[in-house]
Amino acid sequence: MKPLYKIILIVFVLLGVFWTGFSFYQINQELENIKLEKAENERIFEEKIKNLKEKLAEQAIKSNQFTSGKTEYNLVEIIKNSNKEYNIRKKTLELSDNIKGVYLTKHIANAGSKDLYAGEVLKNIKKLIDETELNAVVIDVKEVDGFKLSEALQKLINELHQKDIWVIARMVAFRDSSQILERPELYLKQKDGRLWRDEKGYYWLDPASSQVQKYLIDLSYQVIDFEFDEIQFDYARFPAKDKGAIYPIYNKNKEKQEIIRDFYLKLRNNLRDYKPDIILSIDLFGETATRFVSSEIGQNLADVSDIFDYVSLMLYPSHFFQGFEIAANSERQLPYLYFPYENEDITKVVSEHPYEVILRSVFSASDYLSLSYSKNELQPQGLGNGDSVLFCPKVKIRPWLQDFNLRADSSRGILYDAEKVKAQIKAVEDAGGSGWLLWNSSNIYTKDALLAE
Repeated sequence: MKPLYKIILIVFVLLGVFWTGFSFYQINQELENIKLEKAENERIFEEKIKNLKEKLAEQAIKSNQFTSGKTEYNLVEIIKNSNKEYNIRKKTLELSDNIKGVYLTKHIANAGSKDLYAGEVLKNIKKLIDETELNAVVIDVKEVDGFKLSEALQKLINELHQKDIWVIARMVAFRDSSQILERPELYLKQKDGRLWRDEKGYYWLDPASSQVQKYLIDLSYQVIDFEFDEIQFDYARFPAKDKGAIYPIYNKNKEKQEIIRDFYLKLRNNLRDYKPDIILSIDLFGETATRFVSSEIGQNLADVSDIFDYVSLMLYPSHFFQGFEIAANSERQLPYLYFPYENEDITKVVSEHPYEVILRSVFSASDYLSLSYSKNELQPQGLGNGDSVLFCPKVKIRPWLQDFNLRADSSRGILYDAEKVKAQIKAVEDAGGSGWLLWNSSNIYTKDALLAE
């Protein structure tokens, strides 16, 4: 009987251990279920909060329609209002035409007198303006690292205005790292919840978010109050390659192009309402001049035709990494062209043909914009009483030109000297462009390429 007793005792002990373990398992499962339920409730709560914030932001900015949210669509009334707006803006439109400008970084423009290097760079820029045909400066107010308006910058703007220099504020839109700590919920994320970065390591705000759009519009109000003559928007698009990115708002229910177009309209409506004579411009990839649509980033050349005053295509010949190709133009008797990015014969590569690249790009963009404009449902038409109709003046082309050396080119003996910069300027003028802007991230420009004052 003793062995049987031991067996029974062991069985009871094992059953006790099992039951205790099972009880602990049940309790742990209940705790896990509570945690999951709590997490789900928190997720739902956060989603509701996010949606409410989006609605509040959307209500705070005006409609993305030309009718500014009006339910009744009256074309004659719209045209009359546009004529009134145009008359208010006529002077600034004239002043902004045929701009010849250079780019100035945020650091240099805001540095003040204590930064000796920045002071020297700024001194050279001012001298260049005094001695050459330059009549404008593009100044960073918002770059990837954030927004800045300082007393030193205000002093510089006043000084430039005293010399009748046109001052443009450059604002980088959705490529932004300045809010990652304060408002991380506005950024693209990875599956594990960490913030997503593009191939170059940059963070991106969600272009579809009304909160993001309001943030950019509110900053633009500050820029206008700082007495800039024009605001130029850059990176107003989706990232070029967003593989692995999870958007807080964008869900593919709307096309990227439609989202960006809506944002453009919101910029136009809100900023023109705030200051009717503010000039607005937009930067686009150089390839857009001949390809017209970049659906992966949401940009379409036609979408800027009736919203912005100027489009600045970034026509840097060294940046046509896929080469440059364009069909023949029979009306202008221009031939088919193809310049590869790389070739054994260095004279054939795209970087060695600045005049042709700029000329044909400006012609191509101009022709496409004219066609798009003529098809616009709100195209100019008579009122029947002799009034001149000036609705939606067509956007003008004022390209960015290359005044820098790219290492890939300089290593093979291609330098962007005065001759190449002059060739680009001549191409813009020959193609009927409305001025030009020179880009050099170091703010060092080629004086010999410019006409003396």
